Amino acid sequence: MTNNLRERERMKIIIKDIKQENLEDIPRPCRGCLYWEFPRDFERLRQQKKTELAEKKKKEWFVETLREFGNCGKIVYQDKMPIGYAQFAPISCLPQASNYESGPSGRIEDNTVFLSCLYISEDRQRGKGIGMKLLDTVIADLRDRDFKAVETFARRGSANNPSGPIESYLKKGFKIKDETDLEFPLIRLEFQYLQEQRSPVRVN
Repeated sequence: MTNNLRERERMKIIIKDIKQENLEDIPRPCRGCLYWEFPRDFERLRQQKKTELAEKKKKEWFVETLREFGNCGKIVYQDKMPIGYAQFAPISCLPQASNYESGPSGRIEDNTVFLSCLYISEDRQRGKGIGMKLLDTVIADLRDRDFKAVETFARRGSANNPSGPIESYLKKGFKIKDETDLEFPLIRLEFQYLQEQRSPVRVN
């Protein structure tokens, strides 16, 4: 048995839906990142180092989106410590998306949801497949809620992007929808083409 396998067996990974009760568990810097929700405030509050105000606005966004849309995110825990995060919502809730050249993204009226963030905040836990397990739970969640597809902007050749590199998504069956911006193409996964899958992680 390899050391990597032993390490994976020791890891207790649990993925939970984001709810009002666990909003404080969203790992930083995601907890106060307003990049997608409030583009005008994002740079201003970051430069002014107003972390508390940014986190307050993010919390308010979650409360409203949870009320109007339902589940819109997930947190990854390892041994009860949050180490990662995913966020998804109707494109109308994420105005930054309209600033990307590739697009436009599908609307909620077309049963399409936008994945704005898929992030493992702990550097040492990256590259172990945790992000792909997180993506699997997002896909399963949206499919079970009868949505048609999920879209995101993925980056070519770099993981330095809110939702990660395009290569990981293409392996999951995502297809390029628009690549007006070659570095940040818009990609889409149609759920009807997926084979039935069972998530290997526990979801609460």
